[in-house]
Amino acid sequence: MSQTVLDIAPDDGDAVRDAAALAALTRECVVSGIERRAMLVRLSQMPVRLREPHHQRLLREALTPLLRPTRARVFELPGGDMVALSPPPGEHLEDARRRISQLLPDLGPETWLPILRLPSEAARLLNIIEAALGLGGAPPSASRQPLAAPTGAELDAAIRALATANLASYLRRRPVWRLATQDAQPEPIWTELRPHLADLAAALLPGRSLHDAPALAQRFRQAAERRMLAELAYPREARSLGDASLPLSLGAATSEEFLRLDTVLGPQARARLVVCIPAEDMLADPDGFTLVGRLARQRGWRLALDEVESSLLPYLDTTRLGVALLRLRARPDLLSGDAALRARLDAAMPAKPEQVVLLGADTPAFIAWAWQRGITRFMGKIV
Repeated sequence: MSQTVLDIAPDDGDAVRDAAALAALTRECVVSGIERRAMLVRLSQMPVRLREPHHQRLLREALTPLLRPTRARVFELPGGDMVALSPPPGEHLEDARRRISQLLPDLGPETWLPILRLPSEAARLLNIIEAALGLGGAPPSASRQPLAAPTGAELDAAIRALATANLASYLRRRPVWRLATQDAQPEPIWTELRPHLADLAAALLPGRSLHDAPALAQRFRQAAERRMLAELAYPREARSLGDASLPLSLGAATSEEFLRLDTVLGPQARARLVVCIPAEDMLADPDGFTLVGRLARQRGWRLALDEVESSLLPYLDTTRLGVALLRLRARPDLLSGDAALRARLDAAMPAKPEQVVLLGADTPAFIAWAWQRGITRFMGKIV
C-alpha cells in the first residue's frame, strides 16, 4: 500500500503488508549495497496529548503536500508510524523534515523525525519495523514466588549424583551457522554441545534455585560440564564428535576430564574442536585463561572467548589474548546506540570479521547489523 497520499489512517492489514515490503527493501539494500535515505515519522513517539486519532489525522493531512515532491515512497507501519524511503542524496527529505518539524517546534526532530542512511543504518530500521509488528519478544511472565537457594549439603549431594549420571537426555546440541549475504541457505559449521543446566538443576535440586547464588551455580555448572566431558571421552563418542564447539567454564577446561578428552581425540579431531571460555571467567582468572590459551596452541584446538558483552569490546585485544574466535552477545545497544557509541563498537571489533560469532541472532535486524560488518557466523532462532 505504499503511497504518497496520507490523509487517512492505514488499515491494519495494509500496514502489515507495508511493513513486510519495507523490511524486504531494507534487506535488499544490505545485500546489494544500494544506498537509500529513510525518514521516519514516529507518531508513536509523540506526547500522550498528541496521540488522539484526530491529532494524527491532522498531522497526516499536513504531511501530504510536503512529501509529494520528494520522490519518496511512503510506507505505513502498524501503530501509526510512517517511513519515507528515497534514493540519495535525499535533500528533499531534509527539506521536508525541516518544514514538518516547524509544525511542532517544541518536539526535537531527532526524536520523531530521524533520517537514516541505508544500508549503514539498516539494522536500526529493521529493529523499528520488528517492534511495530510486535516481534520484539514475548511479554514478561507473571512473577512467581522465588525459590530458595540450595544449602551446601544439598548442592554437594547433587554434585555427587552428577559424577555418575548419564547426561544423554540432558545434552543440548545446537548448530553454529555460516550465513553470508549471497547464500540462499545457512550452512552449519559447528555443533555446540552443552549440558542443559536448568533441566539438570530441576532434576537434582527440586524446589531450589541457583539464580541468586552465582557461586553455587558456578560449582554446579562446572560439575555438569566435567561429567559431559567424561562421557565425550569414551572412544565411540570421541570418534563421532566432528566439528564441535564446547562452551566450558575455565575450571572445566583445565580439568582431568578435559585433558583426557584432549588425549583421546588425537591431532586431526582436535583441529576440528573449538573451546569457548566465558569472558567473565577470563576476567576473574586471567592467568588461568592464559594457561588454557597456551594449551590450545600446543594441542591444536581453537580457543574462543564466549558470552562477550558489547560494553567489554573496547577493552579486549583478541590478538594479545590469543583467541581464534570471539562470541559476541546480540544486545539492543548494538542496534540502537547513538552514532558515537556505534563507532566505538565498530572500532573495537576484531580486524577479521570471520573471527566473530554473533550469539542470540533472533531477529533480522541483528543479521543485517552483522552483515554490514562482514560477520557471517551466527547462533540464534532467526537462522
